[in-house]
Amino acid sequence: MSRNSTIDILKAFASQVIVMHHLLLYTPMSPTLQAEWPALLGFIADEGRYVVQIFLVIGGYLACQSLFSMLQQDRLVAPWRLLKKRYVRLAKPFWVAIAVAVILSWLAGKVAVHDEVSDLPGLMQLLAHVFLLHDVVGVEALSAGVWYVAIDLQLFALMVLMAWLSQRLGKTSWIQPEYALLLLAGAMAVSSLWWWNLHAGHDEWAWYFFGSYGLGVIAYWAQRDGKVGIGSVLIAGLLSMALWIEWRERLLLTGLTALLLLNSSRLEQLVATLARGPIRWLGDISYSVFLIHYGIAVFASSVVIALNLQGMLSNLLAFVVTWAISILAGWVLYRVVEQGDTLPAQ
Repeated sequence: MSRNSTIDILKAFASQVIVMHHLLLYTPMSPTLQAEWPALLGFIADEGRYVVQIFLVIGGYLACQSLFSMLQQDRLVAPWRLLKKRYVRLAKPFWVAIAVAVILSWLAGKVAVHDEVSDLPGLMQLLAHVFLLHDVVGVEALSAGVWYVAIDLQLFALMVLMAWLSQRLGKTSWIQPEYALLLLAGAMAVSSLWWWNLHAGHDEWAWYFFGSYGLGVIAYWAQRDGKVGIGSVLIAGLLSMALWIEWRERLLLTGLTALLLLNSSRLEQLVATLARGPIRWLGDISYSVFLIHYGIAVFASSVVIALNLQGMLSNLLAFVVTWAISILAGWVLYRVVEQGDTLPAQ
């Protein structure tokens, strides 16, 4: 599969906004910086969480790309094998990041206590995180944003189940398996956008988020089959109805992301020059940076408190250094765990 530069740019952008969002929410540098730039930083602190929608749409797009190919070539493997592969891919760097967060939180408590320092987790809390069930069983999360990892696995599991059903339908009816998958995913997206996503009590389950994921599915189908106009109208129509039912600002970003992915092949020549070097690198390490930055922020906060840093420049420097270390740590996690490489000898 050819590289999609639009996805590189979106992942790089979204991951950095999430890091900045959490640093503004959870570190003592934030009040000083927000007082200096209240409009920009206040917006990121309040609304930055919405960029997770970008990852959800990309997830649906890429899952559809993979499963469509398997269905078209009649080589869909057993669902449990696909789920196992996805679980291991998500969980290995997640486990390491959680271990780092626990250790850094314990060390932070030795330096200076603050609200984000937590006690060492119990066995049940650890097991819930190992199996990505922390939200389902109602235990306190050991890091910020880790709900997304569990939801990603659930969403993929739903897609795999629908792909398996589609393969069975394709053998007994007139419809091709990939179009059966499109119809099933589209129906689930409609039910999510127009019903499930209206009820926050369901936000620990995949169907609450499948509207965004499903728009990624529609975007891939429309791009693959050259149905850009139909796909655009379909995405706009589904979102317009969802927003008419209840206004949700996050869905605007969902729709924009889906439309960008839908047109990504047309945009490739334009954006390919932008998605080189640092942008591509940040896109590659985005998941690892997303996972590991919170523990670093907790420890950095204790250091800032212990040093009693005052003033704009010192807080800005502490903020930038924390951000840079988060990116560096994400790169190490990506190289050593997510990618499976070892660091080169010096």
